[in-house]
Amino acid sequence: MNDEKHLKIWNVYQSAWAPIGEAEWRDLLRQSVSDDIVYTYPTSKVHGMEALAERIGKTKEQFPGARFRNDSFLEHNGQGLFQWTMLNGEGAEALKGSSFARFGEDGRLVQATGFFEAKKG
Repeated sequence: MNDEKHLKIWNVYQSAWAPIGEAEWRDLLRQSVSDDIVYTYPTSKVHGMEALAERIGKTKEQFPGARFRNDSFLEHNGQGLFQWTMLNGEGAEALKGSSFARFGEDGRLVQATGFFEAKKG
């Protein structure tokens, strides 16, 4: 699978975090991540699609209307490095970060590891 297809999968995954209905974002998640995805970020570590869905639901509650913008993408050998920006409900930059991803044989994400400065306290 080439980098264009991996970028498309990543964009589908990021869209699952957008302010859309639960049925729609869960469908996007099924399209873009494996059932046994490993998701690690400074504020959480989860294993499995359902655990990730719960994490996304909590994030949506904590940051209503937020969405992600992909700023850059590097890929090789089934791995990707993404620079992204989280935009708040008004469209202003709320957080910048980077994510490392691994893609499985079917192209879906098997690992997503994010890096950003977690708020203290």
